[in-house]
Amino acid sequence: MRIKIEDRVKEFIRDLPGKDRRVIGEHIERLSEHPGATGNIKRLHTKKPRWRMHVSLKYTLFYYIDSDTVWIDKIMTIEQAHKKYGKI
Repeated sequence: MRIKIEDRVKEFIRDLPGKDRRVIGEHIERLSEHPGATGNIKRLHTKKPRWRMHVSLKYTLFYYIDSDTVWIDKIMTIEQAHKKYGKI
């Protein structure tokens, strides 16, 4: 599968420490192989099918799948994500 990342997500990642950028990159690569994989990935109960992926208990990626493309459209700290559940 192809991966598309929104510009605001790229900006967020770019401002992180190097180790965090590397770990997030590894998780994103995993999505290209198995976007619905088990582990720290969970399908959300939203109007449109969406998933969330926890990364190192620090960050949460939100994404959806459209045909052969995984669209990563949000990233935030886990604390921020828990406040947003139900609004995404």
